[in-house]
Amino acid sequence: MIVSITNGRSVLHALRLGLGLLVVLTYAAFFRSVWSIWWRDPEFSYGMLIPPIVAYLVWARRCQGSPTAKTASSPAVLLVMVGCALQVVASFSNTLVLSGMALAITLMGSVGFLRGREYLGIMAPPISLLILMVPLPSYLAGDLAWRLQVAASAISSVILEFLGVPVYHDGNLLVLSNFILEVKQACSGSRSLFALIALALVIGLSVERKWWIRILLVAAAPVLSIGANIVRIVGTGLIAHQWGSLAANESLHSAWGILVFVIAVSGLLVFRRLLQWVSNAYA
Repeated sequence: MIVSITNGRSVLHALRLGLGLLVVLTYAAFFRSVWSIWWRDPEFSYGMLIPPIVAYLVWARRCQGSPTAKTASSPAVLLVMVGCALQVVASFSNTLVLSGMALAITLMGSVGFLRGREYLGIMAPPISLLILMVPLPSYLAGDLAWRLQVAASAISSVILEFLGVPVYHDGNLLVLSNFILEVKQACSGSRSLFALIALALVIGLSVERKWWIRILLVAAAPVLSIGANIVRIVGTGLIAHQWGSLAANESLHSAWGILVFVIAVSGLLVFRRLLQWVSNAYA
């Protein structure tokens, strides 16, 4: 009997190892592609942090659920089949987003097949975060960045005028009396937008239990990202109004970039505290 149990465990471990190796081989080209983008594009460099964060969340949840509920779930095989089919489509269409979805679905199906439906429900939320590591297609990222540039420029021009700074707004240009301020893609908020949304999802899944707090955290992330970058543009505009070309200083520009991200992250953490206070006050 002991030998039988030992053999059964050995087979299960071998099956897990085989599935893991199969996933790595199947998605090797996908991982090479996303790694290349993470390395050369600062806008999506946060993506390299997503896999280790997901691995930590999965490890933290490993002991949740009933110890006896480990029966393999046959319907989970359908998830694996759907994931494989999506990966085939993604390979032919060269679509990284589809590959990311296929990877998450395949992993969830594998977990359900090996450990059962209850364990799948526990592991599905963190595994689904793997989709966040996939960069947006270039045409979507470019269109989003441009829209954010124009919106941030328009709002910043209104604020500058309110502060007494004469400014003419034209697209992503803010024309001051002594300086022309161009709101480039780095100032649009798109770089911090995706990272902040990912952070909100990680916080929601790791430390929050109430679904409405999770939803509000994710909804607040874009607002905070855009708002922080508007602070950056307005601050640069005020410097340009007073000291002209000093606003174009690269060191100042880099410092502003770090500062606005810190502001956005701090705002997200403060907003979470506020939601917790409201939740406790009306519990």
